[in-house]
Amino acid sequence: MIDATTIALMKKMISKYGGGSGSSADISAAIKQYLKDNPITAESIGAETTENAKTEHDALNKVIEKLDTDKCDKSVLYDVLHNTPHAETVGDFFDLRRTGKIYRTRFYTFAKNPTCEGTKLLDNAGLQYEPSTDTVEGKDDYLNGEHPLFEWYNCNYKRNADGTAYPTAIEGEDGYTTAGNVDVGVIQPSFYYNFETNTEEGYIDVTISDMPHTLRTDIVLYPWNECVKADGTVLPWCIGSKYVSSLGDDGLLHSLPDGKPENFQSYQNMITNYQKKGTGYCGAGVERNTFQMIFIMIKGATKNSQKLFTGCTSYSFQYSASVERSEKATYFPVTNAQANNLIIGSTVSIGYAGLSNGAANVDRGQSNIHQYVNKAKITRIDSMDDNNKAVYLDISEDQGFTTTQVTLSDTITSSVYLSTMEWYSGTTDKVIGKHDGSMVSNTNAKYPYRIQGREYSNGGYMVGSDAVMIFKADYSKDVYVAPHGVKHTTTEADIKKNYTLVGNVPASSDGKGNDYWIGDVNINTETGAWYPTSLGSSDQQGIGDLVYSGGTSTSGAREYLQGGVLWDDSVAGFACLNCWGGLDGTDWLCCTAD
Repeated sequence: MIDATTIALMKKMISKYGGGSGSSADISAAIKQYLKDNPITAESIGAETTENAKTEHDALNKVIEKLDTDKCDKSVLYDVLHNTPHAETVGDFFDLRRTGKIYRTRFYTFAKNPTCEGTKLLDNAGLQYEPSTDTVEGKDDYLNGEHPLFEWYNCNYKRNADGTAYPTAIEGEDGYTTAGNVDVGVIQPSFYYNFETNTEEGYIDVTISDMPHTLRTDIVLYPWNECVKADGTVLPWCIGSKYVSSLGDDGLLHSLPDGKPENFQSYQNMITNYQKKGTGYCGAGVERNTFQMIFIMIKGATKNSQKLFTGCTSYSFQYSASVERSEKATYFPVTNAQANNLIIGSTVSIGYAGLSNGAANVDRGQSNIHQYVNKAKITRIDSMDDNNKAVYLDISEDQGFTTTQVTLSDTITSSVYLSTMEWYSGTTDKVIGKHDGSMVSNTNAKYPYRIQGREYSNGGYMVGSDAVMIFKADYSKDVYVAPHGVKHTTTEADIKKNYTLVGNVPASSDGKGNDYWIGDVNINTETGAWYPTSLGSSDQQGIGDLVYSGGTSTSGAREYLQGGVLWDDSVAGFACLNCWGGLDGTDWLCCTAD
């Protein structure tokens, strides 16, 4: 409805016909007079431009309808004209800007053609899209003012009892904050979508629009699940958490910038940990990951997310101290070569090995590895001498540490180690404007990235709060998802009774429960859940991510570990799925979002 062209027209007609008072009646009258003075006839405007004129008139008539029937507050018109949404009226703001454009990308099924790339169709055809960084701005036609569906805003939000979110403040208005005990999210217009696989003809259509198009028979769309309340009401906005969860001032899990990621989460403890915030808080479900799939497929026209964004999937280093030091200090010594691999601003832990089965174990899951410093940021790297550098950390002098070896038993000692860890939240806030992208580089596999304002791939898996896999005798896994408003549970019988069975993750073709590359995925439009549906062949074809199948188990329940970790490299795009974790499985690599 009110895209950039319509806004320009409205400013022009208000200047010519009045309506500068900002009242709904005056603005409506100005638009009506403009339409009267500019009729649609081939004789008056030329046959070749008749269709464009009809589109313009349809948009303006929709505005009149909104103004005349809803008695829209004049402040909303001001917000539309100046792009300044407010929490109390953001629903009207989004409704006035809906265009009805339909965006589609068509992909071959892997069985038909293993290419990753798709073809943009309908209103998506011809739109260019390039990710950005903090220094390089890529071309992104979705942000040119003609496509309000893709425009997003930071907000604070709370949740209804059924888990759906509502805004409490939007960036730019009084009350918006990024500190304390709030949750920071991203708000954009609610939208309608479909994910259709035509097996017979061998293609997959991913389609979205800001309107449902219920009168069309050739387009079937469903409301995006984050916008639908448990009673079926479709909200005018879509809100999702912006960041991985960290602890707020109240000690509870929040979506905040510059937050230390709270790991060692699981499907089971998410039920308890998020419920401490109140009814309706369960932690992000798998739909938060599906969200990035939809927008990458639509805008980026690829099934393989790592063709555009590698995320933090190749930043796994553990170094023993290159110089032993008995005095406490706030830096860690490494060799010059090792220092070249470390990034200022990234996160590390300092500690020593744990004892495991009578041997020294430096796995990041060992608490000793974080004994001296638990996930602190590198602030600078200075030369110590010709061979070594000092890696300074964001800690106080009181938190200083030594680097002398530690005795673990009568026969076993351990060096002191630096271990890279997941990034703090908010690095993608440095990406230029409202663009998708990563800080520094989208493809060096070192940095998280953002899609539609939401941050992904910080170096840890994201646990889905609402999804459970039940292993079957043939090594496949049935996927059960809790719809909005359904109580989350850990009992397999209750899960099968109350959750929705959305699909099945196939077993590997050899029938032995081995890991495999993903060819295609499906998205269940009732729940917003995604799951792999076919086997691929490599990281360069189809989806190009890996299913870690979970071994040869033929029973039991597993949690949904999505994305990838520090060392997964090319296997870990948006559809990487790890099936090894039990419902209570916690580890250093398990993160969550609100």
